Amino acid sequence: MQVITKNENKILLLIKNNLDKYPEKIPYNKIKDILELSETSLIDLLEALQEKNFIKLDSDAKEVHYIDLYLETKVVEDKSALKSYMLNKTEEDAYVIIQNVISKYNGYAPRYVLEGALLYGELELSPKRTYNITVSLENKNLLKKVKRADGEYYTI
Repeated sequence: MQVITKNENKILLLIKNNLDKYPEKIPYNKIKDILELSETSLIDLLEALQEKNFIKLDSDAKEVHYIDLYLETKVVEDKSALKSYMLNKTEEDAYVIIQNVISKYNGYAPRYVLEGALLYGELELSPKRTYNITVSLENKNLLKKVKRADGEYYTI
């Protein structure tokens, strides 16, 4: 599932509604004129859609080629909401990893093992991001730090 902003969604809807007129590609001046966007904001939005594999932008010919317009999407208000949603998604992914690690250690995983799974595992988080996620999960009472005689542990 791809997360897109309302403005990116407007462009996708415009393209989908004009597939009969423009079956393979659409000039981006046409999008600019219909949606009344500035050239720079239009380019930014099209580049964001290109990164998400909806379209391919041909800047030389000033055309937008379609790749997959029907990917599953979630529409958010703006870029700040998009960032917030993605952070929450990262927390969810990290929590799944944490649950797996803790289950391997019979309910209590050593701190260094858990942080190592976040740092060097599939998410490859930065040390700061790892710390922020563990603190956030602790604040939400999803993760608990436990001090034992032989070190610090985490449990769910």
